[in-house]
Amino acid sequence: MTYADSITVEALEADPYPIYAELRRTAPVAYVPAVDLWFVTRWKDVETVGKTPDIFSNVVGTSPVERSFGKPTILTTDGEVHRELRTGVDPKYRPRTVAGYAGDLVRGLAEPLLDELARRGSAELMAEYFEPVSTLALAHSMGLYDVDVPTLRRWFYGLAQGAINFENDPKRDEIADAVSAEVSEAVRPTLERLAREPDDSAFSHMLHDGMPSGQTRSIAFLMPTIKVILLGGMQEPGHGAGSVLAGLLTHPEQMRADPDGLVPKAVDEGLRWVAPIGTQTKQTTRAIELGGATIPAGAPVAALVSSANRDESRFPDPDRFDIHRNHGNHAAFGFGHHFCSGRFFAREQMCLAVALLLARFPNMRLADGDTPVFRGWEFRAPTALHVTFGDKT
Repeated sequence: MTYADSITVEALEADPYPIYAELRRTAPVAYVPAVDLWFVTRWKDVETVGKTPDIFSNVVGTSPVERSFGKPTILTTDGEVHRELRTGVDPKYRPRTVAGYAGDLVRGLAEPLLDELARRGSAELMAEYFEPVSTLALAHSMGLYDVDVPTLRRWFYGLAQGAINFENDPKRDEIADAVSAEVSEAVRPTLERLAREPDDSAFSHMLHDGMPSGQTRSIAFLMPTIKVILLGGMQEPGHGAGSVLAGLLTHPEQMRADPDGLVPKAVDEGLRWVAPIGTQTKQTTRAIELGGATIPAGAPVAALVSSANRDESRFPDPDRFDIHRNHGNHAAFGFGHHFCSGRFFAREQMCLAVALLLARFPNMRLADGDTPVFRGWEFRAPTALHVTFGDKT
């Protein structure tokens, strides 16, 4: 039995980083039976997978995303179908566009929450701040204004059960199928209205941009991608921001070291330290030698951006959260033409949410006895962040 044969889903969920480190040392490309994936763990190999679409295709026959959400999705297509989906998704999330609306959007959502937290003097920040800001900001940017935070959070956790179900657990599929059907029913009326009455929402762009006059993309064509965006776009900023704050609160000396440039550096380091989304999943179009192994044709491959972000050859002392690093970009948003379309919106949200929180509560600290616990390998974040605020401003 090889080391890869002994890897379990539970061990990955609890903490994948020691597992990835061992694989980088001894078997940087290895088949992991527990999740039926070839793991690619070193930076240079992960980059190769992401940037070689003729060998590593995004069309994955065993994709749990397609199993749960339907197809085509923006994650699991290449060529013209992928370009067509990106044509509708990209306009709302380009850097200049994001700069024009994200600040007002995030502040308008965050400040009432911060007011409420200030009255109480303590909080669990994942459920009471980061996830509400992230889910509402994404929903409002898409054009969904009538769905509340508990529903959006339930949608995220339900959809995630399907998207990460590489082990084909029927209980996870049952949860995901129910939520997927609920999402379809809930968002369809908004899409039907926007097909008739376009506006500047992401949903409207997805329906209309690049289409001949008087035509729209079909709702059935867009719905699987909408679920992908709801999942990743709600998860990445909120959970990434939670990891950033966990890093700062457990390294308080770094919070004092560079007040002017703190937040952007902390966000980029947090994304490297704990990538909110851990993999880009591909399928080989032919047999290929990579990292000392031969991956057969038609094999599902996990390009582990989370492992690449802790590759010792690129990031010295990679398990340490350190905002003073200067070793190049992280890989949290992926590589190649499937580089995350919402990366500018996600990063801007994270910077704003963390900055507003730190400005309001400069004396914030972890609650006595609380140490952040992280969980997940495909989606990873603190399970909770219990804090007290000290003197309020």
